[in-house]
Amino acid sequence: MTTTRLARLLAATVVIAVLVWAVGSRIVAPGDRQAVAAGVLAAAAWQALVFAVTVTALPHNRLAAFGVGMLARFLLVAVAALVAVPALKLAMGPALLSMVTVLFATTLIEPVLFAAGAGDSRGR
Repeated sequence: MTTTRLARLLAATVVIAVLVWAVGSRIVAPGDRQAVAAGVLAAAAWQALVFAVTVTALPHNRLAAFGVGMLARFLLVAVAALVAVPALKLAMGPALLSMVTVLFATTLIEPVLFAAGAGDSRGR
């Protein structure tokens, strides 16, 4: 069951990341497309890691998994805004907006996909 949930979460993350990248790269200036790609890539990779850790470590405690995920998302945005984006000399707006969009969208689908196929009620 855990593998199925993780596979669904990862597949949804990839779909969301591709959609955000496709839309984001069309609405920004050509020089800012690299920032959009970096934001999407960082968010998708981080989200995949967080999903893998929380689904594996906390399979029956959805509230704890969601809390850990929220803290991890906040940490990524803080580090990106304060350190990574300025160090890489990327455009702050496109990089952070694309990153936060991926994180927000995956946050919305996380409870639904984490619960998909859950047969026991202990984690509800």
